[in-house]
Amino acid sequence: MDSLSPPCDVPRWSKLPSDLLHMVFERLGFSDFQRAKSVCPFWRSASIESAPNNQIPWMILFPEKGKDYCLLFNPEENNKTYRIQDLGVNFANSHCLAICGSWFFMRDPRYKLYIMNLFTRERIDLPSVELQVGMLKIERTTDDMFLVTSKEGIGYKYNQEDLRIDLPFFWIDQKTKDYFVTCYLEGRVTAYAENGDKFWKQADLKITGDVVYKEHKLYLYDYKRDVKVFDFSGDSPRKIVETQVNHDPLCTKGMSRRVYPELGDVWDIKDTHLVVTVKGEFLRVKSIVKSDGDVWSFRIYKMDSSQSEWEKITSLGDEAILLDQRTTVLANAVQGIKRNSIYFSGIHHDYVFHRVWSEKDILNYSLDTHKIERPPPSFFSNVQSSDARWFVPN
Repeated sequence: MDSLSPPCDVPRWSKLPSDLLHMVFERLGFSDFQRAKSVCPFWRSASIESAPNNQIPWMILFPEKGKDYCLLFNPEENNKTYRIQDLGVNFANSHCLAICGSWFFMRDPRYKLYIMNLFTRERIDLPSVELQVGMLKIERTTDDMFLVTSKEGIGYKYNQEDLRIDLPFFWIDQKTKDYFVTCYLEGRVTAYAENGDKFWKQADLKITGDVVYKEHKLYLYDYKRDVKVFDFSGDSPRKIVETQVNHDPLCTKGMSRRVYPELGDVWDIKDTHLVVTVKGEFLRVKSIVKSDGDVWSFRIYKMDSSQSEWEKITSLGDEAILLDQRTTVLANAVQGIKRNSIYFSGIHHDYVFHRVWSEKDILNYSLDTHKIERPPPSFFSNVQSSDARWFVPN
């Protein structure tokens, strides 16, 4: 019988070469990546220079106010659910305005705006809503009241408890932490803030539809179905693209009762989103829900090369749409994500005909089968949801 090797000769997992560890880390999904970097201090140190390879969308379910945890649903792990705790009461009482990766654009009950990484707890405070941007001035008069002054035309002032923060949008570079935030304040001013800004700045543009940000360019989709692109890489935004799309003026956003014969019933148009693909092409995604049910359908249109027509398409090929993120990903390069599908959470969108949204409005829609997959009912059974979103953990 051979004698046992001396302890000093026993191979140690903690002594694996860092290059080998990087090769392993970059083949792991998000959950396995988190487990691997917890093996020992050396593995954790090596993980800093790596990142998970497969960015599979997860679902976050926000709890009722006052709770300091959220539920996370991972479709890759046989519908496994995680609880992430110790987020702080302030986070639980805040409202999520937008998401980029694992970073959340939040508004607390006193209208303090901030962005926070769900997993690292890193927080970046944004400029105060007490501001003077262009022709709009907002002052806090008491703890929960604001005085809003508008100088457009005949100036006037009014007191109110809630501020309108319409069409909020947020983007952040996961490595450098450079960010871009924009919103439409009080229906009057497009304000934006970038990394390091202490005050909101005014953009001479009007947000009337969906927004996407990519490589210092802001893509705007308006109710006329046109697309405008503004370059924010300089001192002030500069318009570089403006399409002139042929459109039917009777088919603008807000026309909610349309008949689709191929669906066999009267449906409500829920919303329309602009999506920018991995190749920089424009897609218009229309989400439709039956007014008296919970059956969703989607229509996708692609802008032609002349940028004058929206052409209906029936397939995304190997791409999938993350509708909450307004982008596509290559499914064949991302293990676990389903190609030719749409990941969508309509629970946080506006109401149509007083329809009450529920967990049935969180789904993955296949363009191949025209069928929907939803998280299991057990995911929603033990918490009262105030909001839910798909996001890509990193």
